[in-house]
Amino acid sequence: MPHTAPDCSRLPRTRIMFILTGGLLIVFMSVLSLIPMLPAVSGELGVSKTMMGIIMGSFMVFMAIPQIPIGVLSDRYGRRPFITIGILVFSFGLLIFGTAGSGMQLLVARSLSGLGVAMFFPAAYAIVGDIYPIRERGKGFGIVGLAVGLGTVSGYILGGVVGGLFGWRTVFLSMFWVSLAIAGVSLWLTETSLCSRELGFGARKMMVTTLLMFRDRNILMASIVSMLCGISVIGASYVLPFFASSTVSPVQMGFLFIPYAITSSLGASVTGTLSDRIGRKTPLIAMIILGGGALLLMSHVTLSPWVIAINFAFVGLCLGPVVTLTIAIMADQVVKKDPRILGTSLGAFNMVRWLGAAAGPMIAGLIMEQEGARTSFFVLAALTGLATVIAFFLKETLE
Repeated sequence: MPHTAPDCSRLPRTRIMFILTGGLLIVFMSVLSLIPMLPAVSGELGVSKTMMGIIMGSFMVFMAIPQIPIGVLSDRYGRRPFITIGILVFSFGLLIFGTAGSGMQLLVARSLSGLGVAMFFPAAYAIVGDIYPIRERGKGFGIVGLAVGLGTVSGYILGGVVGGLFGWRTVFLSMFWVSLAIAGVSLWLTETSLCSRELGFGARKMMVTTLLMFRDRNILMASIVSMLCGISVIGASYVLPFFASSTVSPVQMGFLFIPYAITSSLGASVTGTLSDRIGRKTPLIAMIILGGGALLLMSHVTLSPWVIAINFAFVGLCLGPVVTLTIAIMADQVVKKDPRILGTSLGAFNMVRWLGAAAGPMIAGLIMEQEGARTSFFVLAALTGLATVIAFFLKETLE
């Protein structure tokens, strides 16, 4: 029998979204600030490019694997505890990274931060699904995508400018204190899990029902599309600092990523809102094609900073908009079937896509060391081509 969720229209949506977007902003600012500083960190601690790729990937592995159990627990016991605890764990990962003296310590720090984000993400995205009805859900996830993009832009500037002027350790130690402050603010978050939960719906049943959800072809294909795009874009973001290091300074490196981050965040917001009117599938396919085409061009562009920055901006369309639209497709399907397992299902979905993102730097780093950066871009572009083919077989969920 379908479950009828209580009326959540009177929840303080503005305050909830303010706290969530603030948390996402800080998380992505901290995570992405490392990208422009990769050559500096690698050089100071004597860590190879392949090992740096593993360190980058470890964050995403530890962020991905716990997504399902944390999603189950957030459906069962509430979203708010995982928001606060997740940000706290993430914060201490930043502290360890900022004081690290070896590649192994960097690995431990990034893994701990990834675990913190694993607690935060499924609960945060489930809250958006809780408080927005289907005809506004694209808008809600678009707001989240905008916050992610702003955090990305700020992170690249922070890592490039502050890291270039004062050193990479200053960046991580500063963000540790900011992240602690956000954890404190999150205590004022309103619990929303009752909007999609029925008491007595046990954890085991949640898990089984969620896994059965992936028998739905649309959910499975949306997960694969998001995973392939994650491999491609995150892998390309790892390659770019090494690719451009011969022509730009560490300070300039942060600014090189700004057009990409702006395109990703604004694209997420625009396509999310647009998808509420015209559907999810068409804008999703368009974004993958544009982003994948730009990745293909990266394997042929000249080493001019302006050319690289402008071309890589279009790669961002394969990240923010694709994440926004595939999550909206997932949420649409789950809420129609059983809204009680929204958090659990989003946790499973995020696990799949972030495992893909984790593989991106590892794959790209290995190819780059063996065959060069341009070959790495070409292989990553081919993966977006596969994602495009799969996306054509998706069914529209906005009906």
